[in-house]
Order: sequence, then structure tokens, then C-alpha cells
Amino acid sequence: MAKRLGRLVVIRATPADRDAIMAFLLTRPTVAMFPITNLRDHGMEGGHTEAMSFWTAQTNGHITDILGITDAGSVLPVFSTDQPRDIGAALRDREITVIVGQAAPVAEVKAALGLPDGTLNRVEPHFELVLDEMKMPNTIGLSIVPVAAVPRAEIIVWRRQYGIDALDLSPESAAIQAIDAVDRMIAQDTHRVLLAGGEPVAITGFNSILPDAVMVGGVYTPKHLRGRGFARAALALHLAEARNKGVKHAVLSAANAIAAKAYIAIGFQQIGDFMIVLYDTPQTANV
Repeated sequence: MAKRLGRLVVIRATPADRDAIMAFLLTRPTVAMFPITNLRDHGMEGGHTEAMSFWTAQTNGHITDILGITDAGSVLPVFSTDQPRDIGAALRDREITVIVGQAAPVAEVKAALGLPDGTLNRVEPHFELVLDEMKMPNTIGLSIVPVAAVPRAEIIVWRRQYGIDALDLSPESAAIQAIDAVDRMIAQDTHRVLLAGGEPVAITGFNSILPDAVMVGGVYTPKHLRGRGFARAALALHLAEARNKGVKHAVLSAANAIAAKAYIAIGFQQIGDFMIVLYDTPQTANV
């Protein structure tokens, strides 16, 4: 069913629209990594927690804006216009657990649905790096290995603290999420642990992976090891590994000024702002 929005029309997409949606998303991969990988890996309309449902706005038969939501309730907006969209009508009956994407669309979705602040409400600078222009730090004596090569229990402890520090999770929620996150890292081989003198000192990873681009996430150094450049070295070595496999670009958002400084040091440049709104319990639209 279409809803008139001034000069725009919002339409509930069907699986027949998959190729057109993917084509639109692939023209802006630096801001659409999550919906791209979810659509690629899990498809549309059920069957997996990360399967996607979409609403699209079109002008002259071409998609200009996409509002996506996973079966688990993660809202992933990708808008290219500043015209109003009937977000409330599209999502009023859905449970919302996360809203993530460029700052302006995320703020628009949150306001349109009348949602409260989440456990985490953060706007972060969004960075991009052309991997051929990366500035390698000193990595003498350092190496990276898959997460499976180090004690699982130690990485679970790290990931729990990451959830508390970076995502503002409660210790209880962080502990639960850490186990699932580490098991996925091992199963999907998405993260790397930095070794110094044979000992684990930092971790880095890719939240989304495309043939030409990766989205960095989960960068963490235990508190007692910070200030030594370990996170920077871990990320640079992992990106060099990706570059050797043909990846051309990397994107990420920085949780704090210290992290941003480390990313800028190896060549990342800010291209905008990202926002994440995270809820401990699912929310429904107040419209």
C-alpha cells in the first residue's frame, strides 16, 4: 500500500524488489553496510533474525530512500533526500530494538516513531579510509591471529567489558551478549587478536564485509594495556590483510576522541556522523 508524502510515495517492498533495493544500497556502501550484508546473507521477509523488510520512496521510478528493519527489530534507514517520510505508518506495529545509520536519518526515525531515549544514544564521527593510502604504524614484534587461536574465555571477558565501555550495557546484559558475540567471531572468522610477545593485547574486527569494503567494529584494548598503540596496530594489520584480498575501502565510527585519534593516525578521514540508538527492551511506536 502506498502513502502519499508530498512529492514522495512510500511503498512496502516485496522480494521482487530485492535487486533494485540492492542496486540502490550499493551506490552508497559507506553508509549502508548493514542493510547490504543483511540483505545479501539473509534475504527478505523472514527466516532469520537479520532478514530484512523494506519500505522505499521513489521519484520517477527510481529509489531515493530506503527504510529497512530486521526481523530482530534493528531499523536501518538509508535516505538520500530531505523530504518527509511516513515512517510512523510503516513501523507503528513493529518492535524496535536498535536504530543505526547516518545521524540525521536515525534522529528522524526516532522522532517520527515517538520513541524515548535508549540505553545508548550516541552520535559518532563516521570515517572512511582508502586502503592503498593507509599509513602503517610500527608493528615490529606484533602479529594478528584469528580469535579461535586464543583462549575463548579471555576474549569473552574482553567483549563483556567492551559492551560496558562502548555500548553502555549493564554488566549482566554485556555478559550475555559477549558469549554470543565471541562465538560468532570464531564461527565467521571476522575478528583478529593482536599478539605482543605471544600474549593477546588487543582485538579488532569487521562488522560487515563486502568484496570492496569492510566496516570496522569491536576494536578493544584492555584498560591496563592502553596507550601503547596496540589498537592502532591491530586494526592496521587486519586492514592490510583485507587489502591483500582485494578490499579497497574501510569505514568505521569512533566511540571517543582517543579512538578517533588512533584512526586518523593511520589515514581515516571523517565523512559525516553516525548515530546508534540501542534499547534494552523492545519499543513500539508512540504515534
